Amino acid sequence: TWLEQKLLEQGVSATQLSSAAARTAATNQISIANSISSLRFIGTVDWRDFVESLSVVEQTLRKDPAAMHVGQNFATRDRYRHVIEDVARRCESSELNVARETIALAQEAAECVGANDRSAHVGYYLVDQGRQRLEQVVDCRLSWKTRAKRAFRNHHLPLYLSPILLLTVLATSVVLSSFSGIALADWRYWYFAICGLIGASALAVPLVNLMVTSMLPPHALPRLDFSKGIPDIHRTMVVVPTLLSKPQEVDDLLEAMEIRYLGNRDPNLFFALLTDFRDAAECTQPDDDAVLAYARTALQRLNETYSEDRPCIFYLFHRPRQWNAYEQVWMGYERKRGKLEQFNALLRGGAQTAFSDIVGDVSILGSIQYVITLDTDTQLPRDAARTLIGNMAHPLNRPVYDANRKRIVKGYAILQPRASISLTSSARSRFSKLFAGESGIDPYTREVSDVYQDVFGEG
Repeated sequence: TWLEQKLLEQGVSATQLSSAAARTAATNQISIANSISSLRFIGTVDWRDFVESLSVVEQTLRKDPAAMHVGQNFATRDRYRHVIEDVARRCESSELNVARETIALAQEAAECVGANDRSAHVGYYLVDQGRQRLEQVVDCRLSWKTRAKRAFRNHHLPLYLSPILLLTVLATSVVLSSFSGIALADWRYWYFAICGLIGASALAVPLVNLMVTSMLPPHALPRLDFSKGIPDIHRTMVVVPTLLSKPQEVDDLLEAMEIRYLGNRDPNLFFALLTDFRDAAECTQPDDDAVLAYARTALQRLNETYSEDRPCIFYLFHRPRQWNAYEQVWMGYERKRGKLEQFNALLRGGAQTAFSDIVGDVSILGSIQYVITLDTDTQLPRDAARTLIGNMAHPLNRPVYDANRKRIVKGYAILQPRASISLTSSARSRFSKLFAGESGIDPYTREVSDVYQDVFGEG
């Protein structure tokens, strides 16, 4: 009675209150559901594409005369934008104006030397040797630290060897000071001096290397994005130099090669075994023909298993033994190094007789652009091949050969991935942390930001 009296005084009924409470609960439920759906949408949206679509700097850089900027991975494009931010911060020009000047420089180079030259790519003026020219065009004011670093850029070798020599001499002098009673003409003095120099240098070199890795920051190499597939012009062969001795080893090698293929399936990626027989006292052994026939049959069977994908994916290149007069044994020419050398020569149309047995379609060999070499016990993580090829194919990483100096003066002829950092490793330097945080390849196959490039220069 009391409750009804109170409701009557407020001008409402119990039914009306119940309906209002139900409407409030329904409204709250819908709001919470919409909030959760919005959070899910935010989590699934690729904000990188969204931000780049609204960035005027990004839209300007996509006018790259070399037509390479849009084909790079996000990390490389983002690095370019950060460089433009840094340059604009040090001058009176806006980021958009710096981006336009970069495009203008690239277009000028494209008209002079062609769009395929590295200087026709915008990255040449952002992260490569054209950076200083861009800074001059926009009247960039450099800090004293940057000026000092660039002043010593052409003197890396003396700067690297000087502390090693200094530490070696100081350590040796401390040791020789305890032999003050020995005259300089005494043979014992020079014996201890030579031993001291050798021992001190063995300590000085790792100390200087540690200092260099602590002072020089790591830099990731620019990379093209091949996540959707490797282009035909960058067709690649993954090879494993190894030895054949028994059928069980052949089965293990083919199983490992099949696993690498399943993690890196691409129409322009092929897999091969470069094989020799083990060293022997004679040119041939009784089991040679049987083992080679077993390997040939097993590989053909593996190709038939995946014939719906492509007619020929897996290859076998086998070499006969040759007499080595120095080691007095029959062996494969130059062992692993010789296999790789002759295989590359075969790709270039030479070494036609180097391999006695070849299993696979040899018509594609002339179109192979890159070779990924793996050890027998080295795996190729999922899509790692595309990542490595994307690095090698980038215009700033392509090797430039100087015929007069007879060496690579720009870019890289060989890239060596790091294979020592595991997923659970506690030995994580800032170099390994940088590459472990970069998308696209597992931590233990990150490409090394080589300290010696900063010490000795490119090439």
